[in-house]
Amino acid sequence: MGYVPRAAIAALVVACTGLMSAAFAADMAPADEQVLRLVTANMPRSLDPINIDAQRIINNGFAEPLVHASLDGASLIPALAKSWAMVEPTIWRIELQPNAKFWSGAAVDAAAVQASFERHQAKNTRAGSLLKGATFKAVGPTTLEIRTQAADPAFLFKTVTIGIHNAAKADELGDKYAMEADLSGYFKPTQFVPGELVVAQPFDGYWGEKPKLKRLEARFVVDPQTRYLALQSGEADMDANVQFEQRRSYIRSKKFQFPAVNQTNWNIWMNYRNPLLQDAKLREALSLGVDRKEIVDGVMAPFATYSTGHFPAGLPYAIKTQQASDVEKANVLLDQLGWKPGADGIRMKDGKRLEFSVLTYGWWQTVAIALEAQWRKIGVATKLQVVEPTASNQIMLDGAFDIATYCSCGAATGDLHGQLASFYRSDAVQNWQKYANPQVDALIDQLRTELEPEKRFELSRQIQDRVMQDHALLYVANSELIAIAQGVKVGGVDPERPRDITPSMFIKAE
Repeated sequence: MGYVPRAAIAALVVACTGLMSAAFAADMAPADEQVLRLVTANMPRSLDPINIDAQRIINNGFAEPLVHASLDGASLIPALAKSWAMVEPTIWRIELQPNAKFWSGAAVDAAAVQASFERHQAKNTRAGSLLKGATFKAVGPTTLEIRTQAADPAFLFKTVTIGIHNAAKADELGDKYAMEADLSGYFKPTQFVPGELVVAQPFDGYWGEKPKLKRLEARFVVDPQTRYLALQSGEADMDANVQFEQRRSYIRSKKFQFPAVNQTNWNIWMNYRNPLLQDAKLREALSLGVDRKEIVDGVMAPFATYSTGHFPAGLPYAIKTQQASDVEKANVLLDQLGWKPGADGIRMKDGKRLEFSVLTYGWWQTVAIALEAQWRKIGVATKLQVVEPTASNQIMLDGAFDIATYCSCGAATGDLHGQLASFYRSDAVQNWQKYANPQVDALIDQLRTELEPEKRFELSRQIQDRVMQDHALLYVANSELIAIAQGVKVGGVDPERPRDITPSMFIKAE
């Protein structure tokens, strides 16, 4: 190939860019039509990132983390962090975007990011476990240093759900910060009704790519059929919580598109605060009583496969063992435990019925209804506690449940330690059921500092094997946790962040 002068290359790039921009602009609807109308069952009740009910504030572009995770969970994507490096096994050096600002105009510099992380550590209950033992220090105007207690090669993955915010403003405003948060996202709310409505417009001072959308309207619609009808009629452009029944209708229509989202392993949580559920044999009986074939081939069909361990099958760190379904064996176990069928078929022992409440909501409810009937066949009564998705967060945090079909499921990740620790380490806040096994704790701690990939995979498999033997969780099925449906007029979807409203999105011309 002959030499091409740099000036010629530059001219070619400019020309090509101009052609692409012109073609792109031709595909876009007029500016006054650049409105994305989102319907979702997950709406924020607070804009303060430390609040457990600050739902979708990162997904909708209001708050930013240091980094985003790729769709397959294996790599990181820059956000407020421009670049990063592990300079020592326990030291990370983060270079921030140089021109980032909060909505107030205050600089998103290293000192502000340090203060944000420290506020999360002090006041964000769920972040406490993720960030435990880490220290944050501004070592330059845009350079942040993070020190961890032990080597943690995947530490930055733990920050993908941590919204950076102006902590000084939060201290100044107190409780008002929930409504008047000072964040750095590319969309800034102009109207906020907690739990019901957010209307947002592009933030003029945003450091990165400016949104092509001129307005975002996100509305809470809890009923899945109503969300489907809103898209079908053209009153909405995106359903962020497609459930199985409606998905079958969506896919029969040419009006909609489905960005690929990651697979997860659906699980059921059992609260060990209930003395009955501390018994591994009783948990085993409940597991045997779950008819996974009915759920996979019926309730969730054709969008599910049989689950194995914590992670979706096929990943290099997944295991192949499946939890069995066997009603006869479940009945034998319960007999051995002294639970005898009463007149109505529900088992009793010492005058007490074998009965549990089951926390459920939205996309889980059909599965919960199936479980109710399945467990009755082994003499276990259940009472469904149906709540809105956002309300379930505080219930889980408070431990106010017996059994829960809660949206916290194993998925592909670049941080095997972080995910397994949050589920199964005895002191983790997000170990909702308070499972504890010293052997599992030791394996998780070993996993944290292991650098060799294959050894990390093997440790992950050992942890899952041990957890499976304890029947710590009940694994139900392997499926997309929540599908996303968009009208065909929605363009510019980022394939690495399909659940998020990103600056590249736009409404296409007719």
